[in-house]
Amino acid sequence: MSFQSAKHASGSSNREAKGFLFLIFILITPFLLQYGYRYLFYTPQQPDLSTIQLLTDSCESTATDGPYTKYSKEGKSTKWKKPLATKDTRRGKQKMVDLNTADSSALEALPGIGPAFAKRIIKYRTLLGGYVKAEQLKEVYGMPEETYVKIKPLCTLSIAAVKKIPGDSLWLLPYKFYHPYLSKELKAAIVQKKKTPYDADVLRVLLKSSDERLEWYLVY
Repeated sequence: MSFQSAKHASGSSNREAKGFLFLIFILITPFLLQYGYRYLFYTPQQPDLSTIQLLTDSCESTATDGPYTKYSKEGKSTKWKKPLATKDTRRGKQKMVDLNTADSSALEALPGIGPAFAKRIIKYRTLLGGYVKAEQLKEVYGMPEETYVKIKPLCTLSIAAVKKIPGDSLWLLPYKFYHPYLSKELKAAIVQKKKTPYDADVLRVLLKSSDERLEWYLVY
């Protein structure tokens, strides 16, 4: 190869190399301009404090919401509070009370019955010799009708605990006995008949003209 041919080949290679470099420069120039612009003119964006506060409040609300939190249609949460137990709300779980064996504490568990009424119920039970029917609670001094209606379904009666009055003993000694259903008039009528031997049928006739409820407590 002559000197001129070698020089011509070398010049051609240089032009190709320069052309290749120029092509690469053209290709990377947009990227250089883009990143250079961002570097020179980029301004850090300040955080939105209102958004941060909103997220913080939301997290706190979620953390404090318990298993009994209710949500309204507007999305507001309201705390559920357990209602205070009262005698009326406990009625479904309340045990039945035997009027003839219950003490004051058991009677006070009934709705509307306090210490005063409990004592009156026991006192009248003693005078009667025991309750035969729940309706007799109406005869307790000062018993309100609404209170009676509430406690009647909660009361039971052990009839075996009721004290009975022997009919023949009443016939012989009418003034020895005291009972709310035994009136003075009935005692006087028995005295008038006492000269004759005891007769259960005669005593029944006398009761019909007096208070027939006494028959609940008589043993003929």
